[in-house]
Amino acid sequence: MQTHPSMPRLVMCDDAELAKVVGAEVANRTTIHAWPLSWVQRLEFADGRTFAYKSQLPPTVEPEFYEAATSPLLLGHRVLDRYADCSTMLIDWLDAPGLSDLPQTEVQLVRRAREVVAQIGEIAGDLPAYLDLGTTQAWSSATGGTLQKLHQLVADGRFPSTDLRMLEELAEWVVSPPVLDKLSESPRVVHGDLRADQIFVTDAGYRIVDWQRPVIAPPEVDLVSLLTDLEIDPRPHVDASTRGIERFVLLHWAVVAQYDLFPTLDGSLFDEWSSSAIRAILDLKEEQRR
Repeated sequence: MQTHPSMPRLVMCDDAELAKVVGAEVANRTTIHAWPLSWVQRLEFADGRTFAYKSQLPPTVEPEFYEAATSPLLLGHRVLDRYADCSTMLIDWLDAPGLSDLPQTEVQLVRRAREVVAQIGEIAGDLPAYLDLGTTQAWSSATGGTLQKLHQLVADGRFPSTDLRMLEELAEWVVSPPVLDKLSESPRVVHGDLRADQIFVTDAGYRIVDWQRPVIAPPEVDLVSLLTDLEIDPRPHVDASTRGIERFVLLHWAVVAQYDLFPTLDGSLFDEWSSSAIRAILDLKEEQRR
């Protein structure tokens, strides 16, 4: 086994073990991504096959998602062994242009974004979700827990960019009728963190990667994330409540990361994510009042 030098809980098979699994010798392996919850390598084998080799820790549900889901959006994959709480998997490597790599107008990009979101809704299977926001009860549980932890992070001085006034206004927003109405319209599993660099355009259609934290939420939460990443203003395309729910997904992740996963880590990045999400939600409150 190989252990990541700075993240000992993340482990991978060595070359000899991988050769037994794949049936060919490893010709080259290169780390392309690493952070405390995941480690990704590009593996090239002597027979010409290439894979992304992924090692990841909870709260990811990506291996379970791949095993449950049926969709042409997903790449070929093989879930490998689990070592303690570390899961490993091989995913087919794809050389194809990303969504934003092709010359296209904003109108074309918005059309493609809507196509992708609609096709995510066609994924079949009993899909796992990292976060459930699909009912008022689930929303109340998620927002209540997030606000409680957020209060503590602010009181401890770990989230200095947020103040009590912001928390009070956020608490009003989470129970506002437009938000509660939106949650019950048509919730389903969404990607939860959809960006242009996760979407590839092939002759056979779109392919999407990185399914670590799918969410049960209004479908257009994904559209907000994708348009924002494409630097397209989502306001003409998606209602304010959905845009706020999309920002809450980021807020929830920032709070969980600092409070639960990395309580001793410098939280400046998580503080930035949290405060930017809250400020965006409070701006939406003002927009709905006008």
